Amino acid sequence: MSRRMLPYSLLLLGAAAWHAGTAHGAEEGKAPGKAPQAPRPVAVVNGTTLTEADLLAYARSQGRRGARLTPRQALQGLVDRELLYQEAKAAGLDRDPAVQAALRNEERNLLAGVQVERLLRSQPVSEQALRQAYAQRFGHGKVREYKARHILVRDEATARRLIAELDRGADFADLARKHSIGPSAKQGGELGWFSAASMVPPFARAVQALKQGSYTREPVHTRFGWHVILLEGTREVDPPPFAQVKDRLRAALQSQALARHLQALRRKAKIRFPSAAGAQGGGR
Repeated sequence: MSRRMLPYSLLLLGAAAWHAGTAHGAEEGKAPGKAPQAPRPVAVVNGTTLTEADLLAYARSQGRRGARLTPRQALQGLVDRELLYQEAKAAGLDRDPAVQAALRNEERNLLAGVQVERLLRSQPVSEQALRQAYAQRFGHGKVREYKARHILVRDEATARRLIAELDRGADFADLARKHSIGPSAKQGGELGWFSAASMVPPFARAVQALKQGSYTREPVHTRFGWHVILLEGTREVDPPPFAQVKDRLRAALQSQALARHLQALRRKAKIRFPSAAGAQGGGR
């Protein structure tokens, strides 16, 4: 949604880049005409061989979670995970329908993320495109910024219930802390200062339509979920220098490219929603 809530394309990319990095790096780094070398084993656990590739993938996954592991800690963690995995298999947990559904979901997330990375790598954003995007967004003098809070929930019904509580005098920040699933929940939904261009369009339009001190009377739907938004203030500021927003502009252009790609895929695909719930979800 913003600098703090990355576009869907980059969420996928962030979720899958470390998976894809090993595979793509290995393919691109091969010497032509040479057979690939067998992965070097780093541990054998009850007859199961764990390789350097397994260790690298594990270390990267932990790094994404903020853990800083020494090589010894990473290896021990990999072994411990394998022990728990083998214990779970022995207990038959891999046959649990809920676990199988979760595994199918993870597989799709991974492959979708790798495909996003492949797509973005095949269509690099040029310096000229970045300059044009900067001129369009910041080439008109002062930039209006907004200071807002929001509550992010998964469904429209919950958002409407929270709006009703606000109508009865509930405190916005308290509701955000209790109910928001967004990363700003602990801060009472506070987003700080931002420009409309840094937000996804539905969110930006809703903020721009608000008067200071008011909140959205209808839930706002974005790809992240359903929002209730409170506008706390506005201000006019000088546009940021190009270098400061270059990465953000690249992310926005990549997100737009992915949106166009998905739109083309939807047009070619045969999609139907047998249930009423599915039909409602697909139409938004």
